Amino acid sequence: MDQVKISLTRNGYPNQRSLAHDTGLALATVSKFLTGKPVGHTNFEELCHKLNLDWRDISTPNPKLDVLNNTSKVIKKRTDFGAAIDVSSFYDRTQELTQLKSWILQDGCRLVTIFGMGGVGKTTLATKLALSIQDQFEYVIWRSLQYTPPGNSFLTELVSFLSNQQETTPDINLLIHYLRTYRCLLILDNLETVLDPGSMAKYRPNYQIYGDLIQAIGKTNHNSCLILTSREKPAEVAISEGAELLVRSFKLEASQKVAIHLLQSKQLLGSDEQKQELCDRYSNNPLQINMVTNAIIELFNGEIGKFLEQNTLLLSNINHLLEQQLNRLSGLEWHIMNCIAIDQEVSTLDTLAKSICPTVLKFQLLNAIERLIWRSLIEKKSKSYTQKPVVIEYVIEKFKQQILIELINTKLLLFNKYLLVAKITKNRVMKNHNSLTLLGIADQLCHHFASRIALKRHIQGILKEVQTFRQHLSKHGVSNFIHLSNYLGIELTKLEQRVLQSCITEII
Repeated sequence: MDQVKISLTRNGYPNQRSLAHDTGLALATVSKFLTGKPVGHTNFEELCHKLNLDWRDISTPNPKLDVLNNTSKVIKKRTDFGAAIDVSSFYDRTQELTQLKSWILQDGCRLVTIFGMGGVGKTTLATKLALSIQDQFEYVIWRSLQYTPPGNSFLTELVSFLSNQQETTPDINLLIHYLRTYRCLLILDNLETVLDPGSMAKYRPNYQIYGDLIQAIGKTNHNSCLILTSREKPAEVAISEGAELLVRSFKLEASQKVAIHLLQSKQLLGSDEQKQELCDRYSNNPLQINMVTNAIIELFNGEIGKFLEQNTLLLSNINHLLEQQLNRLSGLEWHIMNCIAIDQEVSTLDTLAKSICPTVLKFQLLNAIERLIWRSLIEKKSKSYTQKPVVIEYVIEKFKQQILIELINTKLLLFNKYLLVAKITKNRVMKNHNSLTLLGIADQLCHHFASRIALKRHIQGILKEVQTFRQHLSKHGVSNFIHLSNYLGIELTKLEQRVLQSCITEII
């Protein structure tokens, strides 16, 4: 504050009272300012302006100067963990915690994003991280965006908290001022809940303030840190992150150790091999495994083997968890997900591009693939893209229901778009996923109609609509229709075969 007192004299103010009179501020406010005590942001800037001082310079603590003067700023620490979850049963994740601590405490990162599949443990890890490093910060505030209001309300809450209730103006510049003045740790959980479902780069109406806040904290100079958790990597992070920069993202993968530990803590009956198979089926996702173990205890008396015999992954809670994450996808993203789930062997960039009709620009396809990777819904392995087993089953089941509705309503769209039976080549036999997809559709179609006669009439009705040009069949659609008829045990007449052949001829 010596710099401030010198400026007082240099600018023609013989004492504090004269400065108070000139600015119209209370003498007590001027006295606090000159002695280094906190005052309101507006008053702070006004006093700096009168004394020809840069408020950004004098509001940023200088640790080296404190050491030279053998002084230390004594600030009462304030923490508010809001609705943070209980992590008393936290297990493992030592490597992840070490990495994140290093980024924040050693490297001085000001924005760190933990992203990954729903249920993988992002919130648990972020909460444990915040608790373990809270002593290194003067202010700590943890909030779940799942419960925060839209607009400026949250920004007002942050400013009020960091200013000890002296300021309530929802101003990002004011927030940055406090992030420079004090060492603050902010944790925002569930960022995906404020993102626009239709776009990775947009926020829901009245929630854009969160994007502006993230961008400002990542770009401006301060010694505080914001930790984000999200099922999707935010665009603001993707364009600003880097190993040598102070904005970084950490993709959290499932842990086999955590998954096995979770199974061991439950009263389940089964061999080590069965437990391992159960973990593999759910890709070691802790939340999914917790859901399925509770169901095994309730439905199968804790016997893992009996559950595995059911050959299904989509219990109601898990289905809902996946629906939350996949209902945000665009039409192009769904097309990519369908192609990979139906036939992973041909899911390369080139084959995906060829399968899309109408054709999209290459950059649109690349952007969609990148968004799916950011959402942890697909993974790049070698030259192809893959999905986790539970994701494949969810996509396939949803796809089958859509095809079934199309066949019942005689509105064939997806039925024409995808080849549901793989071609047999010298190097491979028919794939399971797509053949089982069509078999499953045929089975459900049989159950929909009261009799085989009614089913046959419906199939013949579809062919009549094709013949009269009221319905269209693509080349894929023709192949799918022939195989579906075979699975249903419906023999096509020569006339019906000629109708299907004419469709292929027209296409050629």
